[in-house]
Amino acid sequence: MSVDTVVLQDATLTRVGYIDVAIDPAAAGLLAEDFADIDWREPLWTEGDQLRAGAAVWFADIDGQRLAFDPVQAADPVLRSDPDTERSQQTAIAELLVVSGFDRASVDVLVMTHIEGVGMCAWHNDDGSWSPFFPNANVIVSAPALESFLARERVGDLDIEYDAWHALIDQGVVSTYVDGDSVVDGVRAQVTGAHCPGHSILHFGPDAYSPEATMLGHLAISPVHLATGECPLQHPDPATAWSALSAAAEDGRILIGPLWPAPGGGRWMNNEFIATPGA
Repeated sequence: MSVDTVVLQDATLTRVGYIDVAIDPAAAGLLAEDFADIDWREPLWTEGDQLRAGAAVWFADIDGQRLAFDPVQAADPVLRSDPDTERSQQTAIAELLVVSGFDRASVDVLVMTHIEGVGMCAWHNDDGSWSPFFPNANVIVSAPALESFLARERVGDLDIEYDAWHALIDQGVVSTYVDGDSVVDGVRAQVTGAHCPGHSILHFGPDAYSPEATMLGHLAISPVHLATGECPLQHPDPATAWSALSAAAEDGRILIGPLWPAPGGGRWMNNEFIATPGA
């Protein structure tokens, strides 16, 4: 468990970490040789020839509203693949959020940069049904991401992404945003679609076009992606992904990666990524 906080002009962002692990760089479209010469990668972002990644939930407290973002997304193969342990994992994460001061019931809006598995956007009930993980929150995702999801068919008998998201949609808690929308005041969505259909990044700050911080979604699975260039094994549109990533990094704003290990954020400065807890 780890809790890291970033204070902006009109928002407080907090990362509640469940677990940080070393992963095969192939999962992020890289080889170990791609980052072997990056001096700043150790000890936070890599572990030998492996990348470090985190299962976490980011929150933002803005003007009396509490938002959650991409909660433990893309961790289903670890946390939800075993039916015998899946519910204990979601219960453990819920309990972690309580002791960290972020009870599930306190969240007003769940913002998703895209749809990739279930993560902790939905709660798996004992009877096999699904309900919102954050029971009082509206779930918002980009319109192209939802359209792409609705166009796909169920795959196999254990397609939990299909089942969970359709349950949330049927319960009327899912709505959409489009490129340029303010999901709330002070958070602007930029829909790039570079990682997958409708994938978005989120800009924080009172000036929507000069943000203090940007949440990158999965444009950068690891901060080392800031130094490795286009990543065609990770993004179907690598040029657009790299352009959006470079634009976000170039002015030294805080960058946040939902999959990055603690502290989960930092700044790109002088060709180096510098972790900035409490920035």
